Amino acid sequence: MKEMLTATRMGMVLVCPRKHYWRYEVGLHAVVDGMALRFGTAWHAAMESRWQGKTSEQAFQDAVKDRTFDEITVATLAGLLDGYYERYAASECVKELHAEVEFRHPLAGSRTFDAGGKIDGLGVLQDGRLALVEHKTCGTDIAPESDYWLRLRFNQQVYQYVLAARALGWDVQVVIYDVTRKPSIRQKQGETAAAFSARLAADTRERPEFYYARREVPILEQDLAEFEVQRLALSRQILFFRAAARNARRPEHGWPRNCNEMTCKFCEF
Repeated sequence: MKEMLTATRMGMVLVCPRKHYWRYEVGLHAVVDGMALRFGTAWHAAMESRWQGKTSEQAFQDAVKDRTFDEITVATLAGLLDGYYERYAASECVKELHAEVEFRHPLAGSRTFDAGGKIDGLGVLQDGRLALVEHKTCGTDIAPESDYWLRLRFNQQVYQYVLAARALGWDVQVVIYDVTRKPSIRQKQGETAAAFSARLAADTRERPEFYYARREVPILEQDLAEFEVQRLALSRQILFFRAAARNARRPEHGWPRNCNEMTCKFCEF
């Protein structure tokens, strides 16, 4: 059976081949995922529940179910979710959505890898167009003029999903980025978690544009073609490092390290 080449795996090769070695070649996993990853996973669970027609409280329960968070993180999830429901209660650009769509299909040009992963959502817009819907959480500025949107210009995860959606028969032509910003306000001294959650929810109602943004981004065929070339190149790079590891004194030496503050600071290895 072929190996799976996901967007996460490709990103790890680009960030640090040595990290890829420990995670995908050796199979090591962190005992507990980082807080940012767990928060994002919980938010995606809440969004899936919302698309199923569940209430804010039900979505919150699905978000925290079987997950370990401190009380202030739980309060943050609740406050942001209340604000999100209110923000989009009267204006929904997506008429129908299929959430968490798994895929796996052959990677053209490779005898080793399949392309695989899970799409946040495949949606039908109010005007009938088919769209890829991406839910994201971040801690940076999401104002229309911010650099955040420029960095999404070439998102390999999204292009992986676009190709997968088309392989599944969804001729998507646009991406809807649904972004939620984590709060800048903090718990005050002596303030309970419940009180902080209520204050955060109130702040989202007063400043919804600070916390929530949706943007429609067209899919450019030239970027999609460039991604296909890059994806195949990354698959071959994995095989190159794997061959180098077989000839190295220690196998990990065949996988170069990328040591700097931004890569090592968040590395579980």
